[in-house]
Amino acid sequence: MTSVQFGELPLLQHDDRVSLCVYSPDGETIAAGLSNGTISVSLTSSCERFWTLEGHSGIVESIAYSPDSTRIASSSHDNTARLWDVVSGVCIHVFEGHGDMVRSVAYSPLGDQVVSASSDGTVKVWDVETGDCRHTLIGHTKSVHEVIYSPQGSQIASMSLDHTVRLWDNETATCLYNLRGHTDGVISINYSPIGYQIASCSRDNTIRLWDVATGDCLHILTGHTGSVISVAYSPNSDQVASCSDDKSVRLWDTTTGVCIHTLLGHTSRVLRVVYSPRGDLVASSSFDATVRLWDRETGVCRQTLTGHSRTVKNVVFSPKGDRVASSSDDQTVRLWDVGAEASRHISNAHLAAVVEIKLSPKGDCIATCSHDSTVRIWDVETGICPLILRGHREPVRCIAYSPHGNQIVSGSRDNTVRLWSAETGECIRTFTGHRASVESVMFSPCGDRVASSDLGTMVKLWDVRSSECRHTLVGDHVNGFVYSPNGGQVVSYSFSFGFKPTVQVWDAETGVLNRTLTCHGQCVNHVVYSPHGDQVVSVGDDTTVRIWDAAMEECHQILIGHNVRVSFVTYSPRGDQIATGGEGGSLKVWDLEAESCRWTLSGHSDWIARIVYSLQGDLIVSSSWDESVRLWDVASGQCRAVIRGFRERVNDIAWIEDSGVNYLATGCSDGMVGMWKVEVNEDRCDVSLHWGTMRGGLNLVDATIDNVRGLSEINKQLLLQRGAVGEPIRLLRDSSRKVATTISVVSELKTPLDGTEEDPALTTSPSIERW
Repeated sequence: MTSVQFGELPLLQHDDRVSLCVYSPDGETIAAGLSNGTISVSLTSSCERFWTLEGHSGIVESIAYSPDSTRIASSSHDNTARLWDVVSGVCIHVFEGHGDMVRSVAYSPLGDQVVSASSDGTVKVWDVETGDCRHTLIGHTKSVHEVIYSPQGSQIASMSLDHTVRLWDNETATCLYNLRGHTDGVISINYSPIGYQIASCSRDNTIRLWDVATGDCLHILTGHTGSVISVAYSPNSDQVASCSDDKSVRLWDTTTGVCIHTLLGHTSRVLRVVYSPRGDLVASSSFDATVRLWDRETGVCRQTLTGHSRTVKNVVFSPKGDRVASSSDDQTVRLWDVGAEASRHISNAHLAAVVEIKLSPKGDCIATCSHDSTVRIWDVETGICPLILRGHREPVRCIAYSPHGNQIVSGSRDNTVRLWSAETGECIRTFTGHRASVESVMFSPCGDRVASSDLGTMVKLWDVRSSECRHTLVGDHVNGFVYSPNGGQVVSYSFSFGFKPTVQVWDAETGVLNRTLTCHGQCVNHVVYSPHGDQVVSVGDDTTVRIWDAAMEECHQILIGHNVRVSFVTYSPRGDQIATGGEGGSLKVWDLEAESCRWTLSGHSDWIARIVYSLQGDLIVSSSWDESVRLWDVASGQCRAVIRGFRERVNDIAWIEDSGVNYLATGCSDGMVGMWKVEVNEDRCDVSLHWGTMRGGLNLVDATIDNVRGLSEINKQLLLQRGAVGEPIRLLRDSSRKVATTISVVSELKTPLDGTEEDPALTTSPSIERW
């Protein structure tokens, strides 16, 4: 069975290329125009074909529903327009009179007229009851490619390859204004929903906003570097979206004419752009065979809908905004439940909170650990999850890559540490001996030892080859630890629990305690070494930041500026700065040479969870319990971008540079792993979702669905369409272990129909899943 994206509905397969698709105003049907001249009408409730309307002898280029959804108007390259009854499938009228291809049709808001535009340079207005031509609007000197009604129906607008847009009085059939200014053919027009403006886009790379009452040009929107192909207004008319041959989508303020966002991510020409009915999303379709959904406020790509194999010519939202339909040259219409928040790569998502993200030394993979008791490895570029490491019986709290990247170590609330092959996923060793949850793990710089700490008083040093515990470092209540860059020292730091918090320095070879420092007045939360290993910095609940020499024998600096608890610290790549964060969103950047606070970065409203520098050191990225991620410019202290919309806390982040491309990985409490593409130049910082995971994805092998509980008919139709077969569910118990394990990702399938429990061996023993 082929993979299924979460939120995907059964596709509508056709016999020829699909030119366009249109939802009915009531949302109950969807019509698709085909290159063979037919129109397919399908029910949205079941995704079943309702009618195939036959009559046109050329490509169907335009379709419009009547306001009451009972009729369809269509135009074709056969020089005619037609009117169809949706209920009976009968052709009511054939509108004849154009001398060339009919490129566009539109229904009047009152439902009493249909207007058509043709390559013969004319626009015709038709009576839907009699089929008679009421008016022929003459004035364009070249092919007219689109015609639309104003929201009130009092005006008709037409655009032409003669570089003009004309506004016509619907009652008198006179030309009110001939809108001149474009220097090349006009490709698309759109009235604002409130009816005061009309937008036009052209091959001259510009968009123009016009006042429909005066015919004046209000704004010329420049910025695209290729032909602008489609333009759309937001529902409240405050924004215009445009798409172009330059592979971009741009969002513009209709009052000022300023470009608010440039949306980058498509890899080829963008053909269509449209706002959702609520106006919170923008959808775009492209030659790259994808549909992207963008957040209009942040400009972030929320979802990338894949599945088409050829150019996606059109994309539309359902009237309620809960679904998206896309039509393609691959002869399909695909339907997506956007309320389900599908994204580019869905299968294998974590089922509980993601706690840590670690980048492989090569930079091509990330590893994540989760409260679902698994460790997962992801390809940075594709989002494919080739390995799921199972074996821990409780949430996995920490992970680390070996220096060579061939091994991964993990620690869990089951009090164990496991060593895995990062190449095969096999569990090589299990280290036991901790008496409490293992909260931190780390390889020694040489990779021959693993250190682990628990919630008690222990730090253990393990021999990787023999699995022998070389030393147990028993000290105060351990909050965490760190290896020195040369591997000679282990520094542990502690909670207070009624005692003075300490930092303890151990000899890594002998396990001997060299010194105990009672430096911070309260809990010590984090300790890190500088990139060159010549300094150590510690932070704590006493609000101070302390800089030490490498041996931690002397405190050189005490940085004071936070007035809340400090929980995290990180060095810049060059080691000349540190960034610290803590309670209430407090975030500061310190200049170590000047021994002063360089910037106070304001914006987060809750605890800072993680801080990372970009590899070049020009950006700082912070994640917070306020369910956001912020990107800051180090030189100016300004916030360059904000990623919002996470459902829960962002627990960890990682900066990645892969083949010259900047990525940011995020891991959240809802189990989502996201990979964001970051493009930075002097005046812009564009962030788009490259791929993301959500709980609930399906990617099954040899799946059987008969009698599956909780599966709707429309989802059964989708699975059968993708190759699932109908067998009783109880037969899964006798299937291969691989099928039983993969099928368990669907919650409804976890318990067989006979009520017996799953075999514990399927879920608790170390196992590997490759996808």
